[in-house]
Amino acid sequence: MSTEKPAWLQSTREFCRDAGIDVAGWGSDTLIVNAESPDRAKHVASQLRPLGFEPIENEDDAEAGLLLLSRDPAATRAKQKASGASADVSKRPTVERVGALFEAVLFIWFIWYGANTPKFWLYLGGGSLFLLDACRVVGWRLQFTREAIRVRRYFLWVTIPWAHVQEVNTRPTWGRGHQEAVWLKLASKPPLSLGAFNYRFARIIRDRLRNEITQR
Repeated sequence: MSTEKPAWLQSTREFCRDAGIDVAGWGSDTLIVNAESPDRAKHVASQLRPLGFEPIENEDDAEAGLLLLSRDPAATRAKQKASGASADVSKRPTVERVGALFEAVLFIWFIWYGANTPKFWLYLGGGSLFLLDACRVVGWRLQFTREAIRVRRYFLWVTIPWAHVQEVNTRPTWGRGHQEAVWLKLASKPPLSLGAFNYRFARIIRDRLRNEITQR
């Protein structure tokens, strides 16, 4: 984030405050605002467009609920394209992995507390949901090799040859808030999901995979 405030910042902040838009950060010609869903992001973008801001998609920011806008879209997209190639898609964002550790602690607490009650099975079932979600996050990895994509889900690896991948897309998920799943359309098998992620991280994975396929 720039240390020298641009001339447009004060008036833009005042507009955002009046419009109920939460400003999360800024740069010399960029603005980052909170937008918890794709629909909210579109609405915020339409509000800020008259001020000269255009939304920038697929940025190297895996944090959920943030929207980047720029007063110089071409330059910002060029920077994003260069930095997107170096984004780490081998594991889930740090905030999710920290949350998974908290879920593991909750599982232990459920078991400890439930062991002293007559309805232990209720606490075991509730705690197991936290443990399952923690395994979903911590047990996920993604690797690219010369011959294939390797994805680990719930600590189990699956290998997909590049030659079998026809298309990469993202789809909204049901029951997981503002997340999207990354799907591979395969030549001789049913579509395969690589997992559900916050929608910005999902699109970074999608774009990285599309780039890898193009290079091959």
